[in-house]
Amino acid sequence: MRVVADTNVIISMLLWGKSLERLFVLINTRRITLCFSPQTIDELFRVVRYPHIQKQSEKLKVPTEALIDKLLAASIIVYPHAELTVIKEDQSDNRILEAAIASSAKHIISGDKHLLKAKKIHSIPILAPREFLASFN
Repeated sequence: MRVVADTNVIISMLLWGKSLERLFVLINTRRITLCFSPQTIDELFRVVRYPHIQKQSEKLKVPTEALIDKLLAASIIVYPHAELTVIKEDQSDNRILEAAIASSAKHIISGDKHLLKAKKIHSIPILAPREFLASFN
């Protein structure tokens, strides 16, 4: 099953992940496949360079960029054809929606209030991580 997860969900899964440990297992066992676009990949690498993210990575001795490289190697990269402007409050959230549509994702996993408020895009449900995990069999 193809899913798109926002950057904060991925970072949380990698570095703060007890509540998202099952998501990590689902990805590693290939029960779900993460989908990214070049724009969402750029954002992911930009965010892992934030000082508080680097500090957590060093504290846990987790090579974040190497983990992301492995995650991307097991993911699908899509190239959206259209730029969306659905989320007015935070334009970068639209990149998540574009990746979901381009990949024909079954779900978008996000903790972002703007995305969650939208509830769905093109019949793709937008769920908080806990909701997604509760609905996943």
